[in-house]
Amino acid sequence: MPTFLNPVEESRLTNLQQRLREISALSAEFLVLLSGSTLIATLGLFQNSPAVVIGAMIIAPLMRPLIGLSLATLTGESRLLGRALLTLIVGTITGIIISVCMALIFQSLELTPEILARTRPTLLDLGVAIFAGAIGAYCHSEQNMSDSLAGVAISVALVPPLSVVGIGLAFNNWSVAAGAALLYTTNLIGITVSGAIVFLILGFTPLHQAKKGLMISALVSLLLIVPLCLSMKELILENRISINIKQILREKTFTFKGVQLNDVRVERFKKPMIVVATVLSPEQPITSKQVALVQALLIRELNMPLQFKLQIIPATEVTADEETAESDNTIVAPKAAPELEELPEKKNETNDRLTVDTTRPPAQSEETTGQKEPAQTTEPPR
Repeated sequence: MPTFLNPVEESRLTNLQQRLREISALSAEFLVLLSGSTLIATLGLFQNSPAVVIGAMIIAPLMRPLIGLSLATLTGESRLLGRALLTLIVGTITGIIISVCMALIFQSLELTPEILARTRPTLLDLGVAIFAGAIGAYCHSEQNMSDSLAGVAISVALVPPLSVVGIGLAFNNWSVAAGAALLYTTNLIGITVSGAIVFLILGFTPLHQAKKGLMISALVSLLLIVPLCLSMKELILENRISINIKQILREKTFTFKGVQLNDVRVERFKKPMIVVATVLSPEQPITSKQVALVQALLIRELNMPLQFKLQIIPATEVTADEETAESDNTIVAPKAAPELEELPEKKNETNDRLTVDTTRPPAQSEETTGQKEPAQTTEPPR
């Protein structure tokens, strides 16, 4: 059982340093595990499969040199520090090269939600890295607690953002590459700093000896917190706008009354801001004119320029009444499925969704509560 805040025996510190030197060294085993985890993570990201990505996290060996770097930051041991830094640099470059090569093969594929989810790190990601690094350092301080290291590797996810960096470079998408690189850096710094603090608390280094390393760690952490705070602010603003838009659509429009609104996605970085709403297929088709009216309403209510898009997911409602009617030997005339009108909307055949996109200026009439939409008196263009 470790004794907190009290200096440990010299033999215990020497034993920990020796173990961390061994696992932090650049070796063929490290490169094989990193290459395999990067390949698996890249494939899982393109498959949009969280299970495959988790499998890549388990075998990723990047936590090893990071824990060694945590102790070397406190003790100032040049041998351990050099080994850990060399392994991290070579591992990072190797992972990016492998993911770039894999992404070049799959350039015809789209960026999946699993990929995009790792391009906008916030303070929440830093919090995960800090706690994961603390637990990782605590587990390494005792040889009999290595069974928990797989869970630590899963929680911090070092290889997936590294793979996304390579994917962004291969796709010439610099925003994706930069966002993933920030997430990867966040994880590295969070693990290193929190691991160093845990080793200090456990008594592996006296405070007077660790002051220099702690000052450097604090300075780097402050530089990292600035972009993470900005990203967190943007995330909060987008969530607030999304909630406000949902309320407007449900309460102030006739188009979305009685329609199941699944999701509203806001992209604030686009000029103008893009709002994408996803609904289940309503009984009455939604026309481009109605979308234009909704766009005009949102612009007026939010007082900001935006482009409104609507994605419609086809849905069929089935009830038990039909089965009851058949069991009673009652002849029930089947209801004919209503034919969709040929509206001037775009059909997305790949995702089996109907996407309504309006780029024209909205009509002069407005859609507000208590005001009915104009009836369609003419046939849509064929």
